[in-house]
Amino acid sequence: MIDFNEYKKYFDDYAARYDHTDGRVALKIVHTYAVVSVMENLCQKRLLPPHTAGLALLCALFHDIGRFEQLKQYDTFLDHKSVDHASLSCRVLRENHVLDRLPETDREAVLTAIENHNKLRIDPTVTAAASSCPDDAQSLRAPGPCCSAGEVLELCRLIRDADKCDIFRVFATDDMTDVVGASEEEISRETITPEVMEALRDHVSVDRRARKTHLDQWIGFLCFVFDLNYRESIQIVKEQGYYRKPFERTDFKNPAARALVHEALGTVDLYMETFGQTIPDALREFFQDHPKMALAFSGGTDSAYLLYAARACDCHVRAYYAASPFQPAFELEDAKKLAVSLKAEMTILPLNVLELSAVRENPSDRCYHCKNAIFSRILEAAEKDGFLEVMDGTNASDDAGDRPGMRALRELRVLSPLRVCGVTKKALREYSRNAGLFTWNKPAYACLATRVPTGCSIDPEILKKIERAETGLTRLGFSDFRVRVWKDPAGQDSWNARLQLTESQFYLLAGKRLEVLELLKPDFSQVLLDLSARSVTI
Repeated sequence: MIDFNEYKKYFDDYAARYDHTDGRVALKIVHTYAVVSVMENLCQKRLLPPHTAGLALLCALFHDIGRFEQLKQYDTFLDHKSVDHASLSCRVLRENHVLDRLPETDREAVLTAIENHNKLRIDPTVTAAASSCPDDAQSLRAPGPCCSAGEVLELCRLIRDADKCDIFRVFATDDMTDVVGASEEEISRETITPEVMEALRDHVSVDRRARKTHLDQWIGFLCFVFDLNYRESIQIVKEQGYYRKPFERTDFKNPAARALVHEALGTVDLYMETFGQTIPDALREFFQDHPKMALAFSGGTDSAYLLYAARACDCHVRAYYAASPFQPAFELEDAKKLAVSLKAEMTILPLNVLELSAVRENPSDRCYHCKNAIFSRILEAAEKDGFLEVMDGTNASDDAGDRPGMRALRELRVLSPLRVCGVTKKALREYSRNAGLFTWNKPAYACLATRVPTGCSIDPEILKKIERAETGLTRLGFSDFRVRVWKDPAGQDSWNARLQLTESQFYLLAGKRLEVLELLKPDFSQVLLDLSARSVTI
């Protein structure tokens, strides 16, 4: 049995050796015991056995013991300006024989967890060792004298979560000059670096090298949410509410920064709300009422998630992919890949919509005629296969107004479960991510016809040029962009191209300007950049 009070006395005596008139020493003592408190809460919520819980409390007590010596020697808590404080903590524990009374496997497990508590990722060898023991999950819950590989991984995850939970408190309550080196007034005038926002949107921790401003550091703290391992940790963070407070009390002077902060908080809130979930109850109920469905399948994020959800809810579903000149080749490949991974039935329906003059001439209601043709074809094929209901991936974020495409869906009585069940685009991305679907962060991709101005006839050749251009730009590293085209008045068969990029990719274009021109000039007379395109319009 671990005598925690004995170890607590050692920590108190050790910390007493350092200058308590320095507020930073007191800060670390307070942080340590706050992490211990969070760890106790976390172990109780997770119903961990006494052995694991005891070791977890030691991890919490000693995870930052190296901070005191770090401050004494280097006068800073910044690892990149001194030493890795986790490694220093392990060295202090080893050199002072603090954990020698523990069995060797327990001692090494605690040291491994402390060593990994501040890293961007847990050491892959720790994860690999746990995954190589198929019965470890069961052994973790059983009382035992020594650590298993699964228990070591659990300790790594526990201390990382407990530490981050209290870092939110430090972030919200301590003097910001001590926390990040700048006052809140200074930070209110800063901006967020594009790479930092991209990390947040991708739900990953921010690499320190990407941080350029103090506001970037704030976003870096916020991204700690994405590294939490347990629903119980998410619950603790939500109950605390600390993660929002610095943002809510700061009057950001820069309108762009204010908008990005709003987006960041919304992203984190949604992530926590949907953490671990893959299918909301409303969607499960829908498939209970509709146990046999045909799906209009594009291979995009929405219909991919809907196919997964239908399969997971034991709905008898078949996917129908309408292969038209408006769909790029990669969409069909993605659709095939997903159908295979989900073991779903899929039918490919060739359909040349350009044979319809109402589509080819590209009037303002082209989308209506195109959708009508595609869904009529799917309805016909589905009925022959015994499917009397067809659904599509329209979600609750899509405009349900009187758009031409929506009108076609209503007339043909196509069901839209995601919209009916209130599943937004952001939410379904979260559900897709939790389900492990590779389409979870796939950029929105409207059909190729949307690149051609209304009233300008569409021919297969210009669609091939657009697809060739966008495929090439993707290979150059661009994403979430469009290549808009229009007829060149100087030549009957000549076309011009206008690039719409997100603002964060302008720097990439500057570095690859010649490569972009080499790619596009064979197909387009002029290649222009739309400087007003702050975000892609799909």
